[in-house]
Amino acid sequence: MTITDMPRVTTDDADVDGLLARAADGDRQAFGMFYDLTAPRVYALLLAVTRDAARADALLEEVYVEAWERAVVRGMPRCPAQEWVALLAHRRAADAKL
Repeated sequence: MTITDMPRVTTDDADVDGLLARAADGDRQAFGMFYDLTAPRVYALLLAVTRDAARADALLEEVYVEAWERAVVRGMPRCPAQEWVALLAHRRAADAKL
């Protein structure tokens, strides 16, 4: 996957937060939409940190599995959803470089 392969969708933080809130209630379709809206930025972050497209792809999957599990178990994060998923991604990418 490359950045150009990903859909370009724009939205505001409230929309993204609302989708994650619905996903936290188990709504898989909402989580899919959350992914579509946030994955391009998350992938770009992962790619910038790892400088390896294959590793960024693998980490992207890990980040969203973690995001789904955390949202369902713990509910909404205390910060905006876009920032939260970026924090998850940055932590994973930094750990992968160690």
